[in-house]
Amino acid sequence: MKNSILNHSDTPLFLQAVNAELAACLSLSSDTFSTERFRYLSQIRHKVVVRALSRLEHDEKRSFAQKEIEINQRLEELAQGLLDNAKKEAVKFSRGRAAVKKYK
Repeated sequence: MKNSILNHSDTPLFLQAVNAELAACLSLSSDTFSTERFRYLSQIRHKVVVRALSRLEHDEKRSFAQKEIEINQRLEELAQGLLDNAKKEAVKFSRGRAAVKKYK
């Protein structure tokens, strides 16, 4: 995943660093991808965004929030895709295990 998808013109420096880590996490192959790491980085990102919002004035806050909503929607779509893939893998595993039991 490209880091630029997670950043916008008002992205604070620390959030850029978290976004870079998140992008790196999402770029890993399915064998090395860690859902725990993704969850952890998503939680850190949320805290940083909330902190950044609390430091902004009304108009800046509105602009920042609108940009972050778009990014969060993209992250939500990615997370939903990961969940769907995990469900498919679980179904394949379950069916495979059932097939093996039939041959025992």
